[in-house]
Amino acid sequence: MSSSSTPDTGFKPIFTRALLTDIEASLANDGEFIELKNTDGKIFNSKNIYHGRGTGDLAPGTRERRNLVMFQDERNLRRLQAQDKVERFFPVYNGSTLFTGPELTLEESRALFQQVYEDFEQSEEAEAITDLVYANLRGLDIHKVIAFGLGRVDRVLPGRAPQSFYEHVAVKFLWTIIEEVTSASEVALLVQDPLYCTDVCKTVLEENGFDIIPGYGAQGFGLVDDKTVVLTHHPNFPFRSILADLARPALICMKRQAAEVNGSQPRPLNALDLYADADSERSRKMLEEYSECPLTLHDAKVKAFWDNTWYIRNMSKVELDLLGLGRSKFIDSLTFRREDDWA
Repeated sequence: MSSSSTPDTGFKPIFTRALLTDIEASLANDGEFIELKNTDGKIFNSKNIYHGRGTGDLAPGTRERRNLVMFQDERNLRRLQAQDKVERFFPVYNGSTLFTGPELTLEESRALFQQVYEDFEQSEEAEAITDLVYANLRGLDIHKVIAFGLGRVDRVLPGRAPQSFYEHVAVKFLWTIIEEVTSASEVALLVQDPLYCTDVCKTVLEENGFDIIPGYGAQGFGLVDDKTVVLTHHPNFPFRSILADLARPALICMKRQAAEVNGSQPRPLNALDLYADADSERSRKMLEEYSECPLTLHDAKVKAFWDNTWYIRNMSKVELDLLGLGRSKFIDSLTFRREDDWA
């Protein structure tokens, strides 16, 4: 499966790479109107209320409302179908949020990132991630690690742990371990969040090896393919539904279940739903191709991606053959730990 292919799910896709590319291009063009497409491909013009504000860096103490990409998912489609208004269903459209300048200085953000990284390297959580990668991704052709919606690294909420720092640190650590085991010559480390809107945040991330995906919040999904590892944590967008339409990454780190009642039964259409990343027919079908692999910690709590499960894509016979392993031999190989490679 290449980055340009679409999984054969049996469903008409809601999200396509072309749709994501088009909304990003229309927002970047910054005209009086933003072009939107419904599921029938009909084009509508949406007023660009925040014309001229762009994506430039904000200074300390400043704030500005700006454009970003918003998403609708299968739940929205069903509601509109029930109302016979399906022509109003736009999988992606222009919304807005309030962007603010940095609350930490560059020196403060640098120091905090380094401190959190040094602590994380010695943690049981880091050891568990290492074991998971060596057991499941060793020898595979992994080209990219992409994290979505992890928030900023230029602020810490009063009285709260630096959660966004933990998450970025964990992604960087994961990337370093994948680089040790992949058969690829190079692994890209990418992050996407429209809230990366300050020089402080961008500088700290770039100094730590991250490539920031520019734009308004949709472009990165088009980069995901079967040679990618993807992560998110309590996103405010339908992460799993977008993935289900676009790709089958090698590993997915996300919340196990969202917005369901009675086990596998979806919520009623009229129920209050506070989850943006809700399960859908598409995402449940996608996860049939994966195995759950929770982190195993004995004496500590997960700090970075708490409440998440790690999903490993089930390898096909072709992939096993490329690794030179029969299925039984591959299963046996999963018992090896990282230390064996250095014996």
